Amino acid sequence: MGDHAAGLSVFGRQRRRIDRRQNRFIVRMDDQERALIRQLLSELRELLALSPEDPRVRRLYPSAYADDAELENEYRSLTREELQSGRLASIEVVESSVDAELLDIDQLTAWMQAVNSLRLVLGTMLDITDDDHDLSFDPNDPNARTVALYGYLGGLLDEIVDAQLSD
Repeated sequence: MGDHAAGLSVFGRQRRRIDRRQNRFIVRMDDQERALIRQLLSELRELLALSPEDPRVRRLYPSAYADDAELENEYRSLTREELQSGRLASIEVVESSVDAELLDIDQLTAWMQAVNSLRLVLGTMLDITDDDHDLSFDPNDPNARTVALYGYLGGLLDEIVDAQLSD
């Protein structure tokens, strides 16, 4: 995912990208960062069209009955469409607000959901099994872009959650 990942060092900053101002949220992102979000959302939309059995999206459709294939199939048939349509709705909200400087709580929640979905896909591609996984960046690693994106999205997700929880 994402050819813009090589330029992620541009995004290194001390100032937060997302801050709460009463019932609104200020978004401070430059044009390159917003373009990256757009590109990643487009790629996520394509991935959502894949079968839930595709290894890249397996974490987007968690298993409920790993030991019972019949129950698992029934569960997937009942939940897949709802999970997929919820993720697509979040993508649409983020796409329509990616250039905004102010977001409301519903828009920020959609950002959180979309960024989290992107991280789940990237984490799957990197075979990361939990958030405590110690991830080091090696620019010579063939997965360097994916690692950089995963780290970037993790930082963005943290800022979104912190902004939602702040008063």
